[in-house]
Formats: sequence, C-alpha cells, structure tokens
Amino acid sequence: MTLDERAGEIYKTYIDVICPYILNYEILTGSFPIALLNEIRAIFTHLSKYHLANNDKIRESNISKAEGHIKRSILDCYKYICIAYDDEYRKYEKKYERIDKSFVDNGEFARKLLDSYHNAVNLIKKARKTDFLINSDEEINIDEAYKNYQEAFIAYSSVYELLNNSYKKLDYLKKKAIFKDFFTIGIGIIGILGTIFTIVSFFIN
Repeated sequence: MTLDERAGEIYKTYIDVICPYILNYEILTGSFPIALLNEIRAIFTHLSKYHLANNDKIRESNISKAEGHIKRSILDCYKYICIAYDDEYRKYEKKYERIDKSFVDNGEFARKLLDSYHNAVNLIKKARKTDFLINSDEEINIDEAYKNYQEAFIAYSSVYELLNNSYKKLDYLKKKAIFKDFFTIGIGIIGILGTIFTIVSFFIN
C-alpha cells in the first residue's frame, strides 16, 4: 500500500469508525468525549506534516504516527463507550429495582443480562490493567491494550442490546406493579374508612 493510500485509510477510518463511535457516546451521555481531542489533534497534525513534507522518510514516519493515534483513538472510544454502557446498566437497575425480571422471557432475560454484565465487568477490569501500556511506543503493548478494550466493548454492547430489546416488556411490568400498588393502597384506605365509619356510627347510635 502506498503512503497516499495509507493516508486515505486514516481519513476513512476517522469518518467511518471514529465519528460514529463519538456520535454514539454523545447520544448516550449528551457530551463530547473530551479525552479524544488530543488523539484527534495528533492524527491531523501528523497528516498535515505528511502532506507538507518533501522527504519520503519524514512522510512515512508521520503516516505511521498518525496510524498509531488512530488506533489509540478507537481504543479510547471503546473505553468511554464501555463506561457509558455501564452507566446505562446502573440506571436500569435503579429504574426497575422493584420489578420481578423473572417474568420477562420466562426468566431468560434476567439470567442472560446478569451473565453478560458480569462478563463485561471482568473484561473491563482486565482491560484497565493494560492502561499503562497505551502510551508505550511498543506496538505489541498497544495491540494488547487495544485487544482487551475491544473485547470489553463487545461484551458491554451485548449488555446494552439486551436492555434495549427488553425495555418495552420491563415498562409493561412496571406499570402493572404501580397499578398493583395503587390497588393495594386503595383497598387499605377503604378498609380504614370502613373502620372509621363503623366507629362513628357506633357513637352516633
């Protein structure tokens, strides 16, 4: 692959991979992943130097560095989307804490979700242990960190997909639970009013 083709791949990866990940993060959190700015700046700084250089050795060096920062950018996307997905899971737990999830898909949903979440947590813990490798110039170290965060990202994506596919059923159960609570409270109030009425009637008579 020529240097110009490699440069084209960098631009393509930025548009087709990094930008959609950033958009996904913004939709989930309502904010831009600020930590990515340094990597993005580095990518385009090296691309600018590549285009302005007349020396092939300097051009190749800047393309290689830009490719490294592209990889680090994707890794950062994995990392921050994992955090956002974990936040979504915690919101789910809080919102549906009083709901019996065993009624969703005959208990299959609750089992799958718990297994998937525990797997994702274990993988992100493993990935976090490689954080110190990310700033290393050794390609093998970066590859290990990238691989671990990619696995964690895939696992958390499964968790998020399970949640998204079950929200309608969970909301239905939540409405039933609220109705049941109101019905129970209503019966209780009626019982209290009946007792008060009986007592008042006794004294009146």
